[in-house]
Amino acid sequence: MKKINLYIAGTAIMLLAGACAEEKFDMAGEGSLALKTSVNTDMTVVSRATDAELAQNCMVWISNSQGLVRRYNAGEELPSRIPLLTGHYVAEGWTGDSVPASWDKRWFKGMSEFDIAKGQTAQVELTCKIANTAVTVDYQEGIEEVLTDYTLTVGHSGGSLIFDGRDTRRGYFMMSSKDKNLTYELKGTAIGGKDFSFSGVIENAAPATEYALHVTYTPKEQSIGGAYFTITVDEHEITVNEQVVIIPAPRFSGYDFDIDNAITAEKGLVGRRTVYVTSPTKITGLKLTSDLFTGISTLGGYNDFDILAMSADGLAGINAAGINHTYSYDEEADATVIQLNFEETFTNILDNGDYSILLEATDKNGKKNTATVHILISDAPVVTADASAVSYFSATLCGTVSKDGVMAAGFNYRMKGASEWIHVDATGSFEKGSQYTVVLSDLRDGTIYEYAATTPEFTSLIVKEFSTLSAQLPNASFEVWGMEGSSQILANDYNSIFWDSGNHGATTIGSSWNLTTPSTDYVHSGTYSARLESKKVIVKFAAGNLFAGKYLDTKGTNGVLGFGRPFTLSPKSMKVWVKYTPKAVDNTKGIKIDKGEMDQGIIYIALLDETTESYNGQSWPVTIDTSVPKLFDSNGSNVIAYGERVFTEATTGDGLIQIEIPLDYKRQGVTPSNILIVASASRYGDYFEGAAGSVMYLDDIELTY
Repeated sequence: MKKINLYIAGTAIMLLAGACAEEKFDMAGEGSLALKTSVNTDMTVVSRATDAELAQNCMVWISNSQGLVRRYNAGEELPSRIPLLTGHYVAEGWTGDSVPASWDKRWFKGMSEFDIAKGQTAQVELTCKIANTAVTVDYQEGIEEVLTDYTLTVGHSGGSLIFDGRDTRRGYFMMSSKDKNLTYELKGTAIGGKDFSFSGVIENAAPATEYALHVTYTPKEQSIGGAYFTITVDEHEITVNEQVVIIPAPRFSGYDFDIDNAITAEKGLVGRRTVYVTSPTKITGLKLTSDLFTGISTLGGYNDFDILAMSADGLAGINAAGINHTYSYDEEADATVIQLNFEETFTNILDNGDYSILLEATDKNGKKNTATVHILISDAPVVTADASAVSYFSATLCGTVSKDGVMAAGFNYRMKGASEWIHVDATGSFEKGSQYTVVLSDLRDGTIYEYAATTPEFTSLIVKEFSTLSAQLPNASFEVWGMEGSSQILANDYNSIFWDSGNHGATTIGSSWNLTTPSTDYVHSGTYSARLESKKVIVKFAAGNLFAGKYLDTKGTNGVLGFGRPFTLSPKSMKVWVKYTPKAVDNTKGIKIDKGEMDQGIIYIALLDETTESYNGQSWPVTIDTSVPKLFDSNGSNVIAYGERVFTEATTGDGLIQIEIPLDYKRQGVTPSNILIVASASRYGDYFEGAAGSVMYLDDIELTY
């Protein structure tokens, strides 16, 4: 079987400690590879389009002990440089479909640990290897003489595949901690018309491993059907030996300056500035845009131009203004290097001010990338630069020293809108042209901050802003609602939902049967809360519910739910405003709760690992099929942390009350991959037990850290 090695992005990724440090670009070539992402796949080469789709959809996550730091789509978003603070990191990648059993859907993942040291470039190679266990089947010649209509079924509790006859396809299986073994069963019709079966187990089936099942027989008159059957298992690692390359977009690098930060200098001292534009394929366009250009007579009053599409006269005008370039394309290597120069005759005549030149490069495949040359001319001793490494609760403030003689520097910062500034001092030397930083921690997530560079005698007039990432869940105050057919949904567009409910099943008979709806009856903040009401929908009881995930399917009068959403932080608890009013149970099968008892409500939260389950080709952390009722297993092997609140009676008071649900961490030091939150007005709704008329109101879910 022919196999390939699919490389996704052969691109230079520089992981720099201290994002404000200047990059020294190697004029002799592309520079060193710091992160190389690839996918090793066993696919027989039939369609390269499938290979390209795998590559384009590869996700790369970079995390540290605090959780997710960076997330990229390797085929579309992976930048040419990733600034990181000093510390220990893990790069993870995955692509494909995590399906319990499939003929064509495969799952690839990889992990690489690395350290970032100040001012150093980390060389990291991230290879996503196939995570599936593969199975093939072959039969001894002449088997049809002793066995007809034969099939061989291989699988585990999550799913199985049937090899019908001499099926030469390769089957793929995802093994989990619950499913360590693969079982197989050969069935057919023996001579004389008797049913025949033969079974066995592949114990501790390993990922990235193929198990070839060889079915043989030995003729024996006394055996069933006249033969003894034997199935031997040949185990070997899945290997690769070919390459397919996916080309990244063009990249920009400043020579002797960091193109992501402003060039700061006094008037007349900016000097020559060079930008290198590189690509592992042919660059066909390089557009420059700036309001600066309109005041330069030799540029004809235009504010933009494509320097690769200019006539000789046009280029002469650009060169006269102090902008020139050299273009080098290696046809054999299919690689381009452009050197773009802003000469002193252009930069040194600029007055004090803040200037930007937007660069846009396009390659022959239509892929584009942009960068901005930012020039800040000032006689101030320090200048405020863009913040970096902005996370949920931390950020790095950056400033530039623009004059000699600076002995001390720092920053003033505050939450935007606050009246008082907070001052922090930087440490180290403050030579002219150098950049200095201060790391802020214990910031509020989802908050805008503003800051300015300072010395003991000076505060920069340039005040910049950054926003910390939100560590809260989307639409957690339930303000956004919409409709999907007859069903009320918690989003404007069903494709963008984070929360869902059982409305889709209940409203198959009409919109009046929505169980979860927006309400203005009891509200903590904003306009709406979520109202969850349990109802008897014609002949079947349905609990008012809300969950992080998606309603997947309606099967008769039952529903299939996909629970969980991607999440990589580690909160200590969840707070929520709630009002619960139960009724006496009037729908029961005697499984979990008896008729006449007071109904119970429940809210629970779980942090889960990367384990998934599948339904109709979609992968979810947990799937619930109400035709086979089951409660979520809070002690399952996929659970990292869990917390719940069960309501055995009505909440106190006339309005919403705030409750806090602590998270009990069952697995320490593990970064979550998913979060699950479920609220139900009837705790045993999955068993169709509870009380019509039990109502729960929810508002303002908040995670605490």
